[in-house]
Amino acid sequence: MVSLSRAFLSLVPVLLAIVNGLAWAGESALLTVTGAAPVKYESQTQPVTIYACNDTTVHHKISWNGKNRVSVPYGQRIEDGKRFFISKYYVASPPLPNSFAADEPLILGVLSEDHFVMAKPEQNVDVFMNYTLLKPIELGFLSVDYAGVDNDNDNDLANCVDQGVNFVPINIRCPSFEYTDGKAAGLGKGIAQLARKSDDGGLADKGQLFIPLNLDTKLPLEGCTVEILNDIILDHQVYFGTSQEHAQTLDLTYAYKAFLNGQEPVRLYCKTRPENEPAEGCQPVVLE
Repeated sequence: MVSLSRAFLSLVPVLLAIVNGLAWAGESALLTVTGAAPVKYESQTQPVTIYACNDTTVHHKISWNGKNRVSVPYGQRIEDGKRFFISKYYVASPPLPNSFAADEPLILGVLSEDHFVMAKPEQNVDVFMNYTLLKPIELGFLSVDYAGVDNDNDNDLANCVDQGVNFVPINIRCPSFEYTDGKAAGLGKGIAQLARKSDDGGLADKGQLFIPLNLDTKLPLEGCTVEILNDIILDHQVYFGTSQEHAQTLDLTYAYKAFLNGQEPVRLYCKTRPENEPAEGCQPVVLE
């Protein structure tokens, strides 16, 4: 039986083979990506996204048959006059099929590695994506408010929109995914990204969280949580809640049920990162 305690589900849709927002020059690291998919999907390419410090995002597409090599930036970088260091990476790949049609069952993939760190350039990391292990699910959605006014915060920059926080990397964990072979359910977790992008490509004041739903009951999987990956956010620290009451991790199952019952969207609270608390994934790895 395959254990999901060390495997990872990836839920975020991705697009092109480019690096966003980065003057990419200098050292790099390498991923070797292989995978397994149901026969009906083997002929299509599969998107893979790598997230790193300062909204650095590498989009790539892989083929299911054979080894795929993906180069990612490593080390010191400069963007808009700002210096930062890339050393930690999170890997995501969307469900099958990639069309996201209404009421269409989705198959999530189990990744051998969903995050890794690099201590030196030219390292290689192997990632295996298996889309044959888990039963299909649907996705439920709930709104996330970037622009809520925080009356308890005397900071002039009272919300995430004002502070220019448009993308937030997250990790969704659920302990009750079901196997295709009928064996016991297990833990799965997957990297994704909250984004303010609207349908017309502009920036909206709200984004969306999502949660896996049981295909038969349409109910959310129990025990799901979502954590904000502050270790690769360079200039800010982002939390669920307000300045007076906030946390890095949210009970996603509870939040989804509350949202369906008419409660307000999930709130985000953003603050400038203190200089003495640098993001772990935005500095060199110290070898002992």
